[in-house]
Amino acid sequence: MLRLRTATLALAAAACALAATPALASVTFTDATFNTVDYTPGSFQDAAVTVTSNGQTATGGNTGPALQGTASATGLNAKGVLFTALNNSFVYNPTANGAITSLDFSLDRFAKVTNGGVDSLIGSYSLRLLAEQDAQLYQATFVFGPFNQSGGTWHSLMQNGISAASFSTLDATNFTSSGAFGGLNFGGDAITFGFAMRAGVPLDANGNPSTFPQTTDLRADNFSLTVHTAAVPEPASWALMILGMGGVGGAIRTRRRRLAC
Repeated sequence: MLRLRTATLALAAAACALAATPALASVTFTDATFNTVDYTPGSFQDAAVTVTSNGQTATGGNTGPALQGTASATGLNAKGVLFTALNNSFVYNPTANGAITSLDFSLDRFAKVTNGGVDSLIGSYSLRLLAEQDAQLYQATFVFGPFNQSGGTWHSLMQNGISAASFSTLDATNFTSSGAFGGLNFGGDAITFGFAMRAGVPLDANGNPSTFPQTTDLRADNFSLTVHTAAVPEPASWALMILGMGGVGGAIRTRRRRLAC
């Protein structure tokens, strides 16, 4: 009987531990069509830059439709341009659905920069994950390259295991580099996700910012974001935990009754 009670207590304790440990879960958002109604587009640019378009292009994606941002610049262009695109349906609420543990992000990128009528080499591609929480924009930036090849080629970029510490604040006065890191709360209010595309500064043959007229064509396709979370225990798990607690309680009561005899 003692061995039976010991086994009951062990099994009940194991049931409690199993039910109390939340299983990891994930949800994936994807978009390959980039309908303009699904996005809130925006842009940051230097005073010398004029944004000429920002929205869906029906063809020219990888493959099919893509999101395209184009701009022109004259004179010294110190900052370039940053196109932002928040997806209205890529919303995750950590408070309601469980805190985020990490993010996996992938995007196909295309860039073509013409400098004084000559195509510039693309040195590197930046993969920028955008997040908005409590009316504040954040970005996590990852740079791939160097490529140093002619533009007009699609590149599939991916970054896994992105943490909250990877994000920095984004504002109109500091859009080319990282602002202050921190602030994005993976366990807080709802987060709307998106991405950003940045065109850098075309250089002349001597490596200096070019004074020639410049045009920039940036495109994005096949946006994918996976949100990994520590899920709240499911009802079946709660039932298992309650059953386990009942088993522990019953075994203790039985033991107390026998000790009192």
